Amino acid sequence: MIWAAVLLTTIMGFSATASDGWIAVELGVSITHDLENSPLQIKTDSEDGSKETVIVRFRSDQGDLAGAVLIWFSSPPKILLGKCDNIENFKNFSSTLPSETDKAWTITLSRFSEKRRVFVHCNNEEVLNVLISSTACERSEWDTTWSNDVEKIYFDSKDNASDYYRSGVCTGLKTEWTKTIETTTQFPVNSGTVVEVTCSNSDEVNKGSSKVTCSTGTIFTFDIEPNCSIPDCTGLKTTWINMIGDRQFPVSTGTVLSLSCNEGHELRGDKSVTCTKNKEFWYSEEPTCGEL
Repeated sequence: MIWAAVLLTTIMGFSATASDGWIAVELGVSITHDLENSPLQIKTDSEDGSKETVIVRFRSDQGDLAGAVLIWFSSPPKILLGKCDNIENFKNFSSTLPSETDKAWTITLSRFSEKRRVFVHCNNEEVLNVLISSTACERSEWDTTWSNDVEKIYFDSKDNASDYYRSGVCTGLKTEWTKTIETTTQFPVNSGTVVEVTCSNSDEVNKGSSKVTCSTGTIFTFDIEPNCSIPDCTGLKTTWINMIGDRQFPVSTGTVLSLSCNEGHELRGDKSVTCTKNKEFWYSEEPTCGEL
């Protein structure tokens, strides 16, 4: 399969300083850029209704057209995928974009086998999801164009909205992760950077991936999403010799277990306990199994 995923994400708050990697856009200049391995970010400050337009075209190493993205600041803004949509047939985004004037758009291209899909995200929220196909595309050149590998980009001479560009970067961990997950990595980092994550609370364990890969903004790829929580109980306390619980381990936090003892022993203390974290339990009187 060749999936082509174009992910457009609006990320706010970048400064146009050299340390942030932003470069002033030069129109009509071919720029070496492997879009499949490094997302492209474009900063704009166009107002809705200004009719200014982002026009960034993609080319192969041989100079063949490999697609294009056009964003027209009508009211509301619209988008056109070059060599897929008919010329000037701009489409609405499927949901409302942020109202802020300053925006940083991120374009990411991914390929998986023989299919290609365009995703548009704004502030990490999906606003467009289109499979590049004969059904979605109005132009016959869609297949031969979008199947080319993107090695170069250039901003069209008619582009009057793009101010700065840079390779995609991650500016921090996902907001929902920061409540329980931390990292020693200093942001921003470039797309493709592997970031190690750990649990903020030493009593918690990460049930997902300990390493995540920067895509762009606060978007990361991973095998299993990191998830820190109090660990489940995987067994009874090791000091509880000859004791048996009525549940098969592991059991989740809060589970109540009824206890019994092996033959030749009797249960003393509490007859049930509650899992609080791995091999730790709540009880009033610690249970033991004594010989008869």
